[in-house]
Amino acid sequence: MLLRGIAGLIATLVLWTAIVFIFQVPSFLLPGPMEVLNRLVFLFENAKLLRHIGVTLTEIVAGFVLGTVTGILAGVVFARLPRVERFATPLILLLQTAPKIAIAPLLLLWLGIGPTPKIVLIAIVTFFPVMSGMVTGLRYGEGSFRDLAAVLKLSPWQSFWHIELPSALPAVLAGMAVATTLAMTAAVIGELMGANEGIGYLLSSGQENSDTAVVIGMVLLLSLIGGAFYEIIELIRRRSLGRFQLS
Repeated sequence: MLLRGIAGLIATLVLWTAIVFIFQVPSFLLPGPMEVLNRLVFLFENAKLLRHIGVTLTEIVAGFVLGTVTGILAGVVFARLPRVERFATPLILLLQTAPKIAIAPLLLLWLGIGPTPKIVLIAIVTFFPVMSGMVTGLRYGEGSFRDLAAVLKLSPWQSFWHIELPSALPAVLAGMAVATTLAMTAAVIGELMGANEGIGYLLSSGQENSDTAVVIGMVLLLSLIGGAFYEIIELIRRRSLGRFQLS
């Protein structure tokens, strides 16, 4: 998987360079890879690029963890108490279907311009796929596991901890894998709406200054970070598939 990703990246860079060279595309429309790299080096040396990356990473990790934990807890409650799920579903659907670019300004007004509104927005988009995975895993998990719990006469807590939770883990991790891509989008939206640091802030600054190289550089950085997060979750998910599956 990693080798295919590297090969795809190299092919993209070669094609990008060829397009710029063959069609003589002006740099203000589409700068070449080397020009983008030089701009990133400039930002690293003069604009504290690593600090901006760290700010965005902190927001993503904090929001992702918050959304994952609340999604798992809510999934357990909903799987056990369908009435609570029916009561909460309209609010959850409202938050998920509302455009995040419309929610971000409200969070900025309520929580200020610091990292908190970005973390909350990331948690909101992370919550739903994780919660859905947890509910699905608990309700529709392998029936043989539940039969095993009955045979062993496990308590409800033992059944949940040793049987139901492990069997639900693949579905939860699948939801987390989906949530990684949504978390990246939410982080950028939050920083574009209002921030004084972070990758989204640099992207916005590049747009305001008509600096295409900076904009492309920030987009590439975000894509690499998002891809890394996704691959980490996918690696954990693939390794967990066979572990909790009956043969």
